[in-house]
Amino acid sequence: MDTPQDLKAYIDLDAGLGRVRGNKMIYGKMLGLFTGSTEFDAMETALAAEDWPKVAEVAHGIKGMTGNLGFTKLFDTSTELMVKAREGKPEDALVADYRDALDKTREYVKVVEAQLQG
Repeated sequence: MDTPQDLKAYIDLDAGLGRVRGNKMIYGKMLGLFTGSTEFDAMETALAAEDWPKVAEVAHGIKGMTGNLGFTKLFDTSTELMVKAREGKPEDALVADYRDALDKTREYVKVVEAQLQG
């Protein structure tokens, strides 16, 4: 696993907690909603179908969710994916960056959940 410093590049915990006035219980529930979200499956379905309007729509939803949680890398890549999908087919490298940011964020959410409970 990457260092805790890398975690900060993916999750701005202070920003996320700030949006819920420091309430760790509410933030923890929001993390659970992220973990259980079907948006990511919808994104994979849209990408596989090369349905760029749907990719843009789903990316917009992911952008909003991740912005509220303070998930910086996933917010940035989903925002860029949304913009590029509106213009047509996004570059494969951008899709790979999105998937990498999603994987890392999911990994770090587990770390943050443990920190919030401890």
